[in-house]
Amino acid sequence: MGRLLQTLIIGVDNGAYYSLIALGMVLVYRTTGVLNIAHGGVGVLCGFIAWDVITLRHWPYYLGVALGIVVAIVLGLAFERLVIRKLAGRPDLQTVSTLALFLLTQSAVFLVPWWGNTWGQLFPSPLLGHGVHIPVANYSISWDQIVLLIVGVLIFAGLWFLLRRTRLGMAMRAVSDDATAARIMGVPPNRVSATVWAMAFGLSGLTTMLLAPILFLDNTSLTGLTLKALTVSFIGGLVSLPLTVVGAMLLGGLEAYSQTYAPDVTGLSDAWPFILLVVVLLWRFAHGRNNLFGDGAVARA
Repeated sequence: MGRLLQTLIIGVDNGAYYSLIALGMVLVYRTTGVLNIAHGGVGVLCGFIAWDVITLRHWPYYLGVALGIVVAIVLGLAFERLVIRKLAGRPDLQTVSTLALFLLTQSAVFLVPWWGNTWGQLFPSPLLGHGVHIPVANYSISWDQIVLLIVGVLIFAGLWFLLRRTRLGMAMRAVSDDATAARIMGVPPNRVSATVWAMAFGLSGLTTMLLAPILFLDNTSLTGLTLKALTVSFIGGLVSLPLTVVGAMLLGGLEAYSQTYAPDVTGLSDAWPFILLVVVLLWRFAHGRNNLFGDGAVARA
């Protein structure tokens, strides 16, 4: 019983990592039709900026975290204004531009000499070293992990409420469905687009600030998590927030189960994202859904 409960806790914890990252990708695709590949790269860059000012320049922790998130938001606004808006109507080119931004942010991290020599550095959260022991599971969970879980739930609920119950959410859905019609109805597409990209990049920065105290600030591992999160976002068709969270929990649970009950099966835990992706593709083809990323504008609306 204790072992099973421990597996469930680890699975939910892993799932929270993936869902937090994937929700940012779903927000952008659902409202713009663009697959934001730069999500992880922006977060890592802003994480290093926050780490730099906190550990090397001795800024207060929360001020450094706030700076990292603000930089992410400013990057989102600049990217939307200078790139996305110039490529309006071409989501394919806009997606490619996010790949270019991902490579640019990765290069920026490598270019700073004192960042390139500090992979896997501790992100000095004030909650570091504090946690809660769960006797039944014989397992301890840190306060940083608990905070991440709580923030993940709040972000999911907030995005769902935003898209379903607010005028801004209605404007986002209207622009994603038909930008021209939305403009005629008085919705400013450029302002809505800027808001979406600022929110998405800000969420990317926040995600890194929450993950780094748990997993260390490491470019490679955080980028790897982003790739796994991309898989779970496909489970939700890149449009469904609930299915994305379900997919994240499923992947986290399968990984935890493999690590606990099948540790001798080499590579099984790392193979689950690819197995799930193949299953999702086969299911979509079996049900006649040839669109890899969902059901298009109708579903997004």
